[in-house]
Amino acid sequence: MKIKIKKIETYTVTQSTKDFIFELGEFKNCTPAFIGNTPIEFMDYITNDVEDIDHFIKENKSIMGEDTQKSLYLLDVKPLYKIQEDSRNDYEDSWFVMDPQIEENVTQTSVSSKSKNVL
Repeated sequence: MKIKIKKIETYTVTQSTKDFIFELGEFKNCTPAFIGNTPIEFMDYITNDVEDIDHFIKENKSIMGEDTQKSLYLLDVKPLYKIQEDSRNDYEDSWFVMDPQIEENVTQTSVSSKSKNVL
């Protein structure tokens, strides 16, 4: 009888872009328009109302300043990340997975179990 065993490891990498500052009033005349007044409303607007930042930038190019366009581009379209935390150097979450295989030599026929068991 043979079994297959493998070890699986997962790691966590946390990365972020630099901070970008936006003037909320600059988005009032964009399409779609920002109709809120608070930072929380702006986060809802930029994450839910604006579906494609690249398309949004192109559509509102004449309305937004170059710095705002560049910031949006670097925030979402081509973000430049800096690693904040990387668990690959510290620890891993690991476990073993077993796949029992039953082999029978009856006229050179093999039978394999499809069940997977996690230890």
